[in-house]
Amino acid sequence: MDDRAGRAAIVAAGARLGRRGLISAGEGNLSVRLDAGMLLVTPSGRRKDELAPAELVLVDLGSGAALGAAAARPTSDLAIHLAVHRARPDIAAVAHAHLPASMALTLAGEVPDPAALPETALLLPRLPFLELGVPGSDELAGRVAAALTEPPDPLATAVLLERHGAIAVASDPAGAVDRLELVEVLCRTWLDAMLVRAARGAEGPPRT
Repeated sequence: MDDRAGRAAIVAAGARLGRRGLISAGEGNLSVRLDAGMLLVTPSGRRKDELAPAELVLVDLGSGAALGAAAARPTSDLAIHLAVHRARPDIAAVAHAHLPASMALTLAGEVPDPAALPETALLLPRLPFLELGVPGSDELAGRVAAALTEPPDPLATAVLLERHGAIAVASDPAGAVDRLELVEVLCRTWLDAMLVRAARGAEGPPRT
């Protein structure tokens, strides 16, 4: 993907995350791999649903350095984006959002099973769960990259983070946002099923 197309794709994906209510304030981050070993990433502290193409930060995939004398500060989760892009050359985009229902479930100690719904069973059959890590840390970045490269095939395309939303990968930002939406649909449905079961006096997680 070239620079112009990458900027347009990230801006569109960020706007979509906002419309879907999957990000608020300065939450979330996105990246796309460009030709010649470069990444475009969202800036730190800015609303991702109100970005202009010129606000995105160009980062060298090899060194992790932001380019340009007046470059904005890249996302605080840059370590995750670098680790995932380096580990998964087959993908070109990474998206992270603090999905509300996913955070509610994991805060309550619940991990949803994607096999519970036909759509997620088909399109998101594996959803590794990672315990809480320090946001932006190399340690968390390493665990995310490992979860997305762990056999068997097909490799996972999304990871659920304890109290920190989810991360998804795809060939472009739109596809990564698709997968974040699927994770949130799964979590909302799981949460609703738990509430219905509790109202009926049933115990335990929903049946899968």
